[in-house]
Amino acid sequence: MLIRILALSALVAGCATTEPGLTPTEQLKLDPALKRLLTGASTNRSDYDVSTGKSGEETFGVLVRTDNADELKNAGYDVTSTFGDVAVVRVTIPGLRSLVRLPSVKNVSNGTRSYPQ
Repeated sequence: MLIRILALSALVAGCATTEPGLTPTEQLKLDPALKRLLTGASTNRSDYDVSTGKSGEETFGVLVRTDNADELKNAGYDVTSTFGDVAVVRVTIPGLRSLVRLPSVKNVSNGTRSYPQ
């Protein structure tokens, strides 16, 4: 009986959401690197396009697939460029959580830092 309880506990823990407060649909919008960032599992900042924002907080460059880039701008996100249905956005970690809640956002991918050749 104890073994069954422990096995069930392990199964339930494995099914837990990756980020408290996000629905399963919202979590599906995030790529694995951004899920790790939100849960605090990733500490290697070189895996991200990270810089210091205007107010001193860390901002991350992400690629957002959206059918309405104006919704991102109207919501206060720093949209640095758009091309078709892709927007490049600088966002804080709390901002990333709210970004995936916007109806026009289809998915959010980790951006990579570009270096001149």
